[in-house]
Amino acid sequence: MRSRTNRRAVAESGGILVIQEQVLSQNSDVAAQAALLIKFLFSNHTLQEYVSNELIRSLTAALERELWSTATVNEEVLRTIHVIFSNFHKLHMSEAATLCIPHLVSALKSGSEAAQDSILTTLCLLKHSWSTMPLDLSKSQAMVAAEAIPVLQMLMKTCPPSFHERVESLLNCLPGCLTVTIKRANNLKHVLGGTHAYCRLTIGSGPARQTKVVSHNTSPEWKEAFTWAFDVPPKGQKLHISCRSRSTFGKTSLGRVTIKIDKVVNEGVYSGVFGLSQGANKGSSSRTLEIEITWSNRMSNESV
Repeated sequence: MRSRTNRRAVAESGGILVIQEQVLSQNSDVAAQAALLIKFLFSNHTLQEYVSNELIRSLTAALERELWSTATVNEEVLRTIHVIFSNFHKLHMSEAATLCIPHLVSALKSGSEAAQDSILTTLCLLKHSWSTMPLDLSKSQAMVAAEAIPVLQMLMKTCPPSFHERVESLLNCLPGCLTVTIKRANNLKHVLGGTHAYCRLTIGSGPARQTKVVSHNTSPEWKEAFTWAFDVPPKGQKLHISCRSRSTFGKTSLGRVTIKIDKVVNEGVYSGVFGLSQGANKGSSSRTLEIEITWSNRMSNESV
C-alpha cells in the first residue's frame, strides 16, 4: 500500500470506490479503518487524478452519521479529511468543502480534545485559502464557519495553550454581529428644563444609532439593543456612546463612554457599569451608564 505501484493498483481496480462505501459503514471500527486506508492512499500526490468531491462528501457523510447516531466523533475520519485538504488544495474551492464545514463545526462542539485539535487545524487550512477564492465562495465558507464563534469563544477560556493561536486566528477573521445593549443610567442630575435623556452610539465612520428619549427621570431605563453586522471583526475600533438630554433649550451633554471592541470578540460578552466622563471633568462624575456588549455569529445578511 505504501508504494506508488500498489496505490495505483488499488485505484485502477476500483478499490477507492469500495473503500468509500466502507467509510459509510454502520460499524464505527469499519468506518475508521476505511478512513485510514483513504488517508494512506492520498497521503501524497500519486493518485491526484482520483481525488474528488465525492471523496470529501463520503467522509463528511460518515462524520455526520456518527454524530447523529452515537453523538461521537470519528477521529480517524477527521484526520483523513485534514490530510486530503492539506495535499489537494484545489478541493478547498469545492462545494463539498463548503458543505463539510458545518459538520466540522458540529464536531468541534462535541468532540474530544484530539478531535478539536484536528478540526481547528483543518478550519485554519481552509481559512488561508479564502483570500485566493472567488469572493462569493469565500464569503459562503466564512458564513458557515461563523457558526463556530460561540464554541471558539468558550475554547479561548478552557482550551490548552497550544490551541490559542488557531482559535484566535479564526475568531479574528469570521463574520459576526456586535450587539450593544444600553440598559440604564444612574444619577443624571437635572438640567435646565428637566432631564430628557437618550444615548447616541457610533462605531467608526458608520451611521449613529440612538435610543428613545426618557423624560423626567434622572435614572432612565432603556433596555434597547443595537446590532452591527461585520464581514470581519472590527478589531482596533472603538464604540463611542454619548448620553444627552433634549429640551426646548437645546441638547445638553451628560457625559460619554468610549469602549475598545477587541476584548469582546474573544470573550463573547463584556458588560459593566461605566462612569460618564465629560471633558476636563473626566472620571469625576458620579453619572453612570450600564451596558452589555456581545460578539456572536452573524444573524443577518447586512454588513458594514
